[in-house]
Amino acid sequence: MPKINIAGHPMYYMDRGKGAVVVLLHSYLANAFMWTPQIKTLEQHYRVIVPDLWGHGSSGALPQGADDLTALTCHTRSLLDSLDLETCFVVGQSVGGMLAAELALMAPERISGLVMMGTYLGQEPVMPRAYFMSMLDKVEACEAFTPALIDEVASMFFQSDRSNAAPSLKASFQKQLASWPAEVLRGSIVPIGRMIFNRRDLRFRLQELDADSTLVMCGEHDQVRPPSESLEMAQCIGCRYMEVPGASHTSNLERPEFVTHELLAFLSELERIRS
Repeated sequence: MPKINIAGHPMYYMDRGKGAVVVLLHSYLANAFMWTPQIKTLEQHYRVIVPDLWGHGSSGALPQGADDLTALTCHTRSLLDSLDLETCFVVGQSVGGMLAAELALMAPERISGLVMMGTYLGQEPVMPRAYFMSMLDKVEACEAFTPALIDEVASMFFQSDRSNAAPSLKASFQKQLASWPAEVLRGSIVPIGRMIFNRRDLRFRLQELDADSTLVMCGEHDQVRPPSESLEMAQCIGCRYMEVPGASHTSNLERPEFVTHELLAFLSELERIRS
């Protein structure tokens, strides 16, 4: 994976294929490789750029002074600048969707199409926020994901009774959670988690997004970001909404063929309209 220094830290990214640019932004506690099923197809038609978020995958630590999601969005825009990407389609899952949407609000002239998956631009509801912040406090105190926390988090991301692929995906995810060293958890993972769950409410800006070039997707059984949140956003934007049948939070891995097909169809439609 190539890298670019942003805010003094190395950001690693995949760069595959040729053509119009599609940027894929991964979810919290994942990395660029979560998009592997989609990259294999999209790179046949597009140039696909997939960065690792700070402290995730191969990228360096969270830069000093980055204290909210807007700062992370600015870092993503810096990546586009460094690669001389004037326009792109952007697809984001979970926190990746938050960053993708804020990027579209920050630089609408550069975003040809936006897909938000399993994400929500409103403030975190009170009860879930308390729950997630308590989990982050435990990780910080233990300087590790304990076995109990690993099982709890993995069960939210992958519901084994909903997908045949979920048990193996869940086992791989659990192994990843257990592998993070204390300094990465302390310096990047926990702070980014707190940014996510303390985020500001951007729903009042949803109508600024272009309805015709925006798609909102959500797993049918997503417990982390329930479909009702995605439907609410789609209605505010006036854009298309699509549920991924049988999937939970990480729908692109649980239902890879469905998600890849729908992404390719949506991007191809936007390409036809542009031409």
